Formats: sequence, structure tokens, C-alpha cells
Amino acid sequence: MYKLTNKEKFEVIRIVLQSSDIIMSMVESSKDIKVLEQKGSANYVTKIDYDVQEYIEKHILNLFPDHHFLGEEDDQHKFDKAKPCWILDPVDGTKNLILDVHHSSTSLAFWNGEELNFAIIYDPFSDELYEASRNEGSYLINNAKQQIITVKEFQNLHKMKLTINNISDLKHAIVAFGSSPYDRGTELDYKVMFQVLYDIFKNTEDIRRYGSAALDLAYLAANRHHVFLEAKLRPWDFAAGILIVEESGGIVTNFHNQPVNIFKASSILSANPTLHKLILPLIEKLC
Repeated sequence: MYKLTNKEKFEVIRIVLQSSDIIMSMVESSKDIKVLEQKGSANYVTKIDYDVQEYIEKHILNLFPDHHFLGEEDDQHKFDKAKPCWILDPVDGTKNLILDVHHSSTSLAFWNGEELNFAIIYDPFSDELYEASRNEGSYLINNAKQQIITVKEFQNLHKMKLTINNISDLKHAIVAFGSSPYDRGTELDYKVMFQVLYDIFKNTEDIRRYGSAALDLAYLAANRHHVFLEAKLRPWDFAAGILIVEESGGIVTNFHNQPVNIFKASSILSANPTLHKLILPLIEKLC
């Protein structure tokens, strides 16, 4: 098990923030973001995805040469979960980025060889950085880039502690969901999925679809909605978000109410403990 120091956490945050220059320079130049590859239905890869991952992976492994690295854009996902491992989605919400919808994020989680121990989700458009360390809480850092320039130590960052909502009535809950568009043609029954969404809509205040699962989980911790669910996500989609939600007081399980295997594709259901229990019967058809 590897324990990160505050100095190392600060340097990792710096690396993620610096990598966002790759995203923003392309957006600010008003150039079309070209798709280099389509890996499947609605699953696109751009040069920005590759460049951000290359930048972060290079600098992370310079800091931690003995650690493993699991990035979405790796050709082969080789790692040993008994070893320290960094789990990265360089751009979560690539289609939003392509369409010039300013709702994408970079998601980075640290597995210390035994458990998720440190997590970052960064939105370069709002300059909001969500951060969590195991047993130390989860936080929102506003004006993150300016802070990283002016603040010299991790513990001196100006952070707002995140505490998940205490809503206990589904009728007052806003539910964010993902439609698992990459998995068409698989065992997922989309007709049933949208029937379940209708049942959820009938029993809650409203539903939302944003296009970045990482930010969906971060927003849950920040109380911008109250439930998040998606039928199938990958480790880089949810690893950082799980720790951020858990450290805010929330629960993250799969649809069977079981712990999520960090290194395998999984369904995700997340909410405060009361709403999590109430939403489970509504998704039974998906189990």
C-alpha cells in the first residue's frame, strides 16, 4: 500500500490543471475538434483525448515510476490491482467537447493497492476541481488554476467541504442518469431502461442527462442533483467519482446493491443513504 503525501497530492493536482491547457487552447482557437477514431456506438476519440492522457501519464509516472497506470485511451489495459495504480479518463464527455458544449471533465483516481485513496475531477470550463482523500472528506476547489499559481502547499488551498444532501422524500429528488450509449447491441435492454426511467420520473421531481458520468458523481456530492444512475460504466468513468461521493457521505453501489468492482465495467447507483434505499425498488427491472 502506498500513502500519498500532501506534497505529492499537490503536484498531481498541478499536473491535471496544466493538462487542461490542451483542451482550452483548442476550444479557444475555435478550431473544429476532429474525431480520430470511433471505438463503437457514440464512443469517440479525439486528438485532445490522446494528448491529455499522454501528458498526465508521462508526468504521473515520472513522479511514481513504480506505479501502474490505467487510462481510457490505452491500447491494452495491463495492471496489477495489488499494486498502486492511477485510473484516468482524460476527457469524460468527449461528445460534449466535439459539439462545443462546455460540460466535460478530466477524472483521475489513485488506487493505493488496497482501496481508492485519492481522487480528482476537474472541469476546465468552470475551473472547478473536486478532490477527495480517504477518511479526509471531499471538497470543491473554485478558481483552481489561479489557486495553484498563488498557493504553495496542498493544505493551504481554499476548499469548500462537500456534504451530501439529507433529502428523504423521492418526490423532492432530482435524478441524473446516463443512457449507456456505448453498449447498444449488448445484453442491455434499452426498452426496459427507459421504462424504468419513466417509473423514476413519475416518483421524483425531475430527471437530468448531462453527458459526463464523472461530473454527474461530483455534482451529486455537491448537491446539484440527488441521485445518479447508469446501467454500464467503465473504471475510468466512475473511480474518482466514487471516492468523492463516499467522502461526502453518499453511497455508491451497482444496481444489485453490491460494492462496485473498481477494475471492471459496472452499473452505478449513487445517492444519500435514504434515497439510495428508496430508489432500489424502482430499478429492479434492470437487475
